[in-house]
Formats: sequence, structure tokens, C-alpha cells
Amino acid sequence: MKSNFTKVSLSLLLCGALMSSCVSSKKYDELKASKEALEREQAASRDKEKELSNTLRAREQKLAELERAMNDQKKILDDLRNEVNGALSGFNQGDLSVNIKDGKVYVSMSDKLLFATGSTKVNNTGKQALDQLVDVLKKNQSVGVMVEGHTDDVEVRPGTKDIADNWDLSVLRATEITRLMAQRGLSPDRITPAGRAFFQPVDTGRTPAAKAKNRRTEIILTPDFTEIYKILGIQSMK
Repeated sequence: MKSNFTKVSLSLLLCGALMSSCVSSKKYDELKASKEALEREQAASRDKEKELSNTLRAREQKLAELERAMNDQKKILDDLRNEVNGALSGFNQGDLSVNIKDGKVYVSMSDKLLFATGSTKVNNTGKQALDQLVDVLKKNQSVGVMVEGHTDDVEVRPGTKDIADNWDLSVLRATEITRLMAQRGLSPDRITPAGRAFFQPVDTGRTPAAKAKNRRTEIILTPDFTEIYKILGIQSMK
């Protein structure tokens, strides 16, 4: 009887131990799986953080490149404007202006500085001004040149020789200036003449002063920004 009781007791103790072992093993597996999942999440988080850090670094580098490119472009334009201003400083500043607009340097000369009324031939003062400008452009070989003739909206006098209208007048003045610049050593393939007549006024007023502002020649200087545009990721505007 005592022997049977001992056997039963031992069986119960063994079952309890086995159950306890099973529970502990299951808990261990759960904890292990949880730990491994957490480690995977941490690894993924580190990878994501590294990716974001690399992306941020690349964007900062690109931003720095863009900033340098824009500063380089500004310096080129400022230097060219200052050089042109210096070359033309001896002329009446009321008859000309040098400004930067849309990535170009605009040299605007009044018809009074360049031409007699209704004439397409440049006067002596105008020739001197063009000579000074050509000297600057010879030192800046990559700069493109467009010569635009502009008039007021007063019709050309009927019967004016070889000039039918304001289109004719603006084109002939632009080609005359282009010809003179080429004769003074500027490569003709750098210069493009254009006539705008009275369709691009700088002053829409009806006063004599407003009309005088519109009678002008604009010599538009375009530096070669090809390399800078590549950095900026845009096509050349030249």
C-alpha cells in the first residue's frame, strides 16, 4: 500500500515537473521571438535612419552646388555690368543705362546718343560709345550680343528715303550698329540684329519725355552660362 502511494506521488511530481518545463520553454520561445522581432525593428530603423541621413546629405550637397552656381552667375553678370559701366562712364548718363535683367546685361542707348532724327547712320558720339563697348566685348569672347532697335509710335514721315515705317527704321538702325561692331573687330557670328518698332515700349505715356525713352537701341549681352545651367539642371537659355 505504501509502495503504491509512493509511485503515485512520484508520478505526480514528474508530471508537474514536465508541465513546468513545458511552460518555461514556451515562455522562453515567446521571449526569444519577441527579442528577435525587436532587433529586426531596430535594424530596420537604423537602416531607415541611415537612408534618410544620406538623402539629407545629398540634398544639402545639391543645395550648396546650386548656391555656388547662382553666386557664380551673379558675379559674372555683376562683373560684366561694371566693366561696361566703366567703359561708358564718359558719356551722358541720361542717354544710356546698363542693367541686369533675366540673366542678361542690357545696355540701353537713346537715339539721341546714336542717331540724328529719322536717320539710320550712327553719329560720331555714338561710334565712340560703340567702340568702347566693343573693346569690352573683345575681352569677353563668350558673351553673345543682340542689338534691338526700338522706336516711338510716331509714324515715319511719308516719302522718307528707304524707310517705309517704324519696322524699317528699327531694323535698319539695328543692322547699322551690328555692321559697325563687326567692322571694329567683333565676330559677326556673335551679333544678332532685331527690330522691334514701337511694340516694346518702356514707357506707355503720351508725353514727349515718354516717347523719347522709347526711342532707343538695346544691346543685350548674354554670357555663356552652359556649365552653370548644367549644375542648375536646366537647359541653356542662350
